Amino acid sequence: MATGHSRESNELEAQHHGYEHLAFKNTYLNRLFTRIALRTTGRFYARNGPCVPISKHRIVKAGDLVHLTEAATMQFVANHTSIPVPKIYCSFIWNNRAYIVMESIQGEPLSNAWSRLSETARQSIFTQIRDYIDELRRIEPPGPQVQSSVGGSLRDLRIGHGYPRFGPFNSIREFHFWLREGMVDSSEAHKGINEEERQEMQKMITMQDKDRPMPVFTHGDLNPTNIIVRGEKIVGFVDWEFSGWFPDYWEYTTAYCGNVVTTDWQGLIHNFLDEFPDELAMEIIRHKWWGE
Repeated sequence: MATGHSRESNELEAQHHGYEHLAFKNTYLNRLFTRIALRTTGRFYARNGPCVPISKHRIVKAGDLVHLTEAATMQFVANHTSIPVPKIYCSFIWNNRAYIVMESIQGEPLSNAWSRLSETARQSIFTQIRDYIDELRRIEPPGPQVQSSVGGSLRDLRIGHGYPRFGPFNSIREFHFWLREGMVDSSEAHKGINEEERQEMQKMITMQDKDRPMPVFTHGDLNPTNIIVRGEKIVGFVDWEFSGWFPDYWEYTTAYCGNVVTTDWQGLIHNFLDEFPDELAMEIIRHKWWGE
């Protein structure tokens, strides 16, 4: 019988199957130099989660949950918009682990700079974010599918049953059905919930099953640590691992519900994102029952 640990290892290994073709400039020398740099120059820099600087201008993102889709997504965004994203130097899989060597954008996270910015500078930042998000929205969707930039699986650690990756889905309705783990009606809920909670759940299901517009391309983790600024100019959007073609409300609700950096952010996102109050209420209910 497979143990929990072995099942997890198998799932992590399987996430790369079928995606090897996404590797970029996957040469022997690039693989060798990257691994040498991680063991040498990489030791002199502070790492940030899976991101390890190997020089002033380059970082390597590597880890069990890193996927080549993220590198392909940054190239997709660079090819279709003027949004500043890190340049990809190479990406590859080594021993069932993905490595992405990318540009280290010179600047600081908006979360660090925010307290020093004037009100005029803050409004300028909001305008820049909105303009860039509008560019994402103008990318023509390939179809009704909820999927990554390359038509494959997605990642979002805020969805517990989606580990390590999930999808793709043929439609938004299919995606919603999966989010609630196949529940057709709130009468299927376990007996431990009261009538008010059951009605709340049914309201969410009814909203999820409504017809929706086509998916839009979405960053999926729009928080101030993922926006890099120099002064009052945005010079980079980073951390595209949660991105893909999602329902039109997803950018707003993930920015609101997924924010763990500063509670002020929830009160600011209306400055640059269209608001979806009904869908936000729907997502708050979902997070309550099917969240992390």
